[in-house]
Amino acid sequence: MSAVITVNKVLEEIDQLDIDDRTYIHQILSRRLIETERSRIAKRAKEARENYSRGHVRSGSVSDLLSELDD
Repeated sequence: MSAVITVNKVLEEIDQLDIDDRTYIHQILSRRLIETERSRIAKRAKEARENYSRGHVRSGSVSDLLSELDD
């Protein structure tokens, strides 16, 4: 059976660490978040390229967009 860990419990445990360990955890989490965001952006870029190749995108001016929204 898996133990349930809450964010608050994790933060309480981190508070028990010395500043060097907390700094290290901060660096690791920051890098992981950056990598996660890069992956999300890469996935979205791939989807955009696929949509463009399939012809599922349109171009035009802001006026074109607004008139299309009014329809």
